[in-house]
Amino acid sequence: MTWLIVSREIREFYRDGRFLFGAGLIVVLFVTAFLVGFEQRKNVFSEREVAQQLDYDDWINQPERHPHDAAHQGMHVFKPIPPLSFVDPGITNYVGSTQWLQAHRQTEVKFRPAQDATGLQRFGSLTPAWIIQMLGPLLIIILGFNSFSGEREQGTLRQLISLGVPSWKLLVGKAFALFLGALLLLAPLLMLAFWIAFGDVQAGDRYDVLIRLGLLVLGYLVYLGIFIFMVLTVSVLTPASRISLVVLLAVWIAGTILAPRVLVDVARTVYPTPNQVEFNAQLNQELRKEYTEAWKEHFGVEDRWGTDVPLSRWGEALQVDDQAGYNAIDRHFGALWNRYDDQQRLQEFFGFVFPMLSVRSYSMAITATDFSHHRDFAVSAEQHRRLMQNLISSELVEHADGQGEHHFDYKVSKEFWSRIPPFEYAAPSVLFALQRSLNSFAIMCATLLFSFVFALLSSRKLV
Repeated sequence: MTWLIVSREIREFYRDGRFLFGAGLIVVLFVTAFLVGFEQRKNVFSEREVAQQLDYDDWINQPERHPHDAAHQGMHVFKPIPPLSFVDPGITNYVGSTQWLQAHRQTEVKFRPAQDATGLQRFGSLTPAWIIQMLGPLLIIILGFNSFSGEREQGTLRQLISLGVPSWKLLVGKAFALFLGALLLLAPLLMLAFWIAFGDVQAGDRYDVLIRLGLLVLGYLVYLGIFIFMVLTVSVLTPASRISLVVLLAVWIAGTILAPRVLVDVARTVYPTPNQVEFNAQLNQELRKEYTEAWKEHFGVEDRWGTDVPLSRWGEALQVDDQAGYNAIDRHFGALWNRYDDQQRLQEFFGFVFPMLSVRSYSMAITATDFSHHRDFAVSAEQHRRLMQNLISSELVEHADGQGEHHFDYKVSKEFWSRIPPFEYAAPSVLFALQRSLNSFAIMCATLLFSFVFALLSSRKLV
């Protein structure tokens, strides 16, 4: 009986042309977004690989100079592009791609593509994730808004019920037909999974990418499943198809267009973050306090870089000064990043009402383009900066301080520059992504269960 209902629904989809037109249009957009995004990722990946190598070549080919002068020149490290960033670029365009490892303090990641974007690009980009999140629910609404209300208007619903067809079987059959439509929407993703896993991605990353793609498909099926039962519920409860369509379109606009933007501002209000000027002022104040205490403890003076500390101890002073600031830097950047995490969790919580918020967080985490992955890169880059500073300071303590008044005449040769290793960043595995996306996935599953139960209870009104 259920399969008869499914086959009848699918025939209806094809007969009125809604499925072919809607799904066809989305699949064309989907494949186009895939190919454009994949090509862009390849280009950016190549540029960053070359830039990273050129920057390190500049570092190791420096002429003889004082090591601390080289530390102020610093080194630039580039954030690698995740293999699946072309599916969902996440926050990539808004957080920058390059970190400058310079003397004395940590810097923020710079060169955000969004800075060069037009106003239209800031509204939204055509990516596979955006198409599924925005247009996937719309396709389900178009296909299913009259599932029950249309039959009620035609009088066929009463005939089916009078023949003894259980209402829950009608609900399951119609839901399964819509599910097959959603599965067709995701079919390009499944096919491209094998193309990517055995093509562009390095052999060591293939299983990780395959698992991520499988999780991505699972998450989007749960997301679309929520809308399937929601659409059927509204169709059961509304007396006419046009009312059902209006209600569902209103829900779609509120849930996919308005809510994500409004709740970003709500999260910022509940968990405010300082602007860049305020953050730098607070960090500098804390650093000055830490520096003063460190200089007083080690050298018995509060005036940094004054004549009270002889040049024979300036290497040691640089070492003390740098290490004194590490705790303050960790506290301030950690507090700022924790605030971003709080904002993200608050938005995820509203995923019970607006599933778009949950699937967006889930998708970014699985494709390694969310803030947690960005934070992992920033922490790794900072560790490399400290390694560089510690090696330079140790070199000064060991050799330059012994030259006393001629401390700044000390220079190192090219051999020393190569002792600073190139920055090599290993992106977190899929387990890291799973831990970060667990809340979002749990909220989506709970919402799916709730929508299913509500649809089942609503279907009793058909009897």
